[in-house]
Amino acid sequence: MRSEAAEAEAKAATSGGGGGRRRERPQRSGADRAAQAAAINALAESSFSDETFVEGEVVSTLDFGAFARFDTASLGEGLEGELDGLVHISALQAQRTGSVSDVVSVGDKVQVRVKQVDAKGGKISLSMISKEDEPAPRERRQNNRGGGRQMFSESEMGAKDWKESLEKSLEDQPKFVNSFVIEDKRKVKA
Repeated sequence: MRSEAAEAEAKAATSGGGGGRRRERPQRSGADRAAQAAAINALAESSFSDETFVEGEVVSTLDFGAFARFDTASLGEGLEGELDGLVHISALQAQRTGSVSDVVSVGDKVQVRVKQVDAKGGKISLSMISKEDEPAPRERRQNNRGGGRQMFSESEMGAKDWKESLEKSLEDQPKFVNSFVIEDKRKVKA
């Protein structure tokens, strides 16, 4: 049995009172989330330019990127409210980034541009590099289980006439024919 102090400590740890990085990040209230959802929908419906840079502030950093808060009013007329968006580690600077903390830290003022708005998912993709400096998206490989494209490209598949080449090389090989042998092991009475 646990003591009362150990029981209270275990309850605090499982109820979210302790550990985990999620609690360290800034959290929005329910009303604030509703306002943010409305601002995301308004931004998605507006004709914002994905080349316009606006000032934002880094509110949290993670291993894969940084969340920046920016004012939507600077993106277009009729837009209002602050939104949080993710600047992926690959969009922090034009060259390769080893760590997010090498480029930004919480509280930094940064220039960001809105790359993409996902109103259904409530997500905003941001970038700190210009559209011209942004690398072209890499082609994703997918296996053939989900349909769609092949797993390997045409150049990786090898010769298209592989079957004919194999048959031709087998014609040049000596033939081996395995036939049965009957051996009579019965004893003959004399």
